[in-house]
Amino acid sequence: MLWLITAVILGGFILWVRRERRVFIRQIAELTSEINDLQTKQKIDNERLVSLCDVAGQFVGDFGLEESLTTGLEAIWQLPAIDAVAILLGENELGPFHYKGIRGVDNPFAFIDQQCPLPLWGVLAHALVHRPKPGDLDCLAINDIRAEGVPLPEEFPWLPPQGSLLVNPLRGRGKTIGAVILYSKKENAFQDLGQRRFLFSLVSYVSRALHESRTYDQSMRWVRHLVSLQSLTRSLHRADSLRTVQAALWEEARDLFGPIAVHFYLPTDKPAPSDPAGLTLFAGPHISPQEEAFTRSPHLHQLLAWVLEAEQPLFVKPQASFLQPGDLYYQESGRGVLVPILETDEQAGGVLLFALPEEARPFDENDLIVIRTIANSASVVIGSRRWGASPQSTPA
Repeated sequence: MLWLITAVILGGFILWVRRERRVFIRQIAELTSEINDLQTKQKIDNERLVSLCDVAGQFVGDFGLEESLTTGLEAIWQLPAIDAVAILLGENELGPFHYKGIRGVDNPFAFIDQQCPLPLWGVLAHALVHRPKPGDLDCLAINDIRAEGVPLPEEFPWLPPQGSLLVNPLRGRGKTIGAVILYSKKENAFQDLGQRRFLFSLVSYVSRALHESRTYDQSMRWVRHLVSLQSLTRSLHRADSLRTVQAALWEEARDLFGPIAVHFYLPTDKPAPSDPAGLTLFAGPHISPQEEAFTRSPHLHQLLAWVLEAEQPLFVKPQASFLQPGDLYYQESGRGVLVPILETDEQAGGVLLFALPEEARPFDENDLIVIRTIANSASVVIGSRRWGASPQSTPA
């Protein structure tokens, strides 16, 4: 009887040991899997941290905007998950935005400096206007372009119709200056939160670098402006005719802005009947047939009259269709600018026109200080010498 009890107890103990052994083995397997997952995650995190440190190191020093764009594009495009990347830049979240860099597409030069449409219903507009809640990432993910049906082909014509998309706004110092658009051929490539945090951190480095390089470029522009204005003052002091004034303005403006046309509209004692502003064109060399047609268009008199009356500059587009003054009041840039030559005791007011070729960087509000200084310098010289335009010599 004793042996039977012993056998039962021993059998139960063996079953308990086997059961506990299976539980222990299962726990060991789960712990091993968890450790492997943690090691994999730690390896990925380390690789991302190294990438972020490497990118941060590349942006040490003074960089111009083009160099910062190239560095940022290459840093993002070399990531395994990214098949294409584009950087758009503008002045604020309302646009306009232009492609300043693109990688991973056929014929990227077809898009460089081209404007990206910003429809109110579009993915880009949604990403730029949307403000995340505290703690949320400032980005917009499209996990399956084909299934979700966005973005539409006309918004990003370079984008394939399948895959996934991540739009990261470029913000800083209270402004939105553009966006970085990341594309992957795989669906749900940006669904992982850790991946999105890494890409968000990487884009943040690029954003800060672009802000700083813009500031650096602007500072260098101001230095060049000061040097050129000093040289212009000396040149105008030696001017002995309107032609030499115009030549001096053209020379200094070319150093500041590159290829440029400089034209005067000055008062005359015998204005043409078709010119209600009473001004005559004192034309310099033209840079394009479109710009020459613009300078002699009868519609231009409305803009000249407005600039004279308001004593304010006006951005214009010599290569585009003619617009009424009211259509240009809030225009913040243009490849042409009309700036008033202020009236003095010796000389009535006039207008100075600067025009750039179509491929040049447009004038913007940052250029107005130096442009108005140039016009004021011309006003002083023209007024003190009592020069005026002759309708016989330069008909409009």
